[in-house]
Amino acid sequence: MEPNKPYDIKMEDRGEYLYVLVGGEKLTALIAASYWDEIAGKCFELEKMKILIEKNFEESVGPAEMIQMGSHLGKLLPTRRIAFLDRWGNDEINSLGKKLARNRDIMMQVFQNVNDAEKWLLAN
Repeated sequence: MEPNKPYDIKMEDRGEYLYVLVGGEKLTALIAASYWDEIAGKCFELEKMKILIEKNFEESVGPAEMIQMGSHLGKLLPTRRIAFLDRWGNDEINSLGKKLARNRDIMMQVFQNVNDAEKWLLAN
């Protein structure tokens, strides 16, 4: 991790989409806002409408913070397609995140593995 940055992020242009691996010890709405700002900047720079993101945070957020995160993401990246997977399997909170994103005009789908996520992203 960079000094004073509570997460690691790796972004890679994979042609039709932007691949992102982001992780750290504990996720908060503020941390999520920071890394989504970075992702949005890269999407605008590379003109990407599709994102495959792997989240690797040991400790996830609760519903109140997920609502904050969904609101921020909806303002930041409307109309994007996001394939999402969580290496720690926080399925319940991620389902809430998917619903919030879809309510904000973001097509998000949650996956258990990268191959399925990539297939969906490339087919949509």
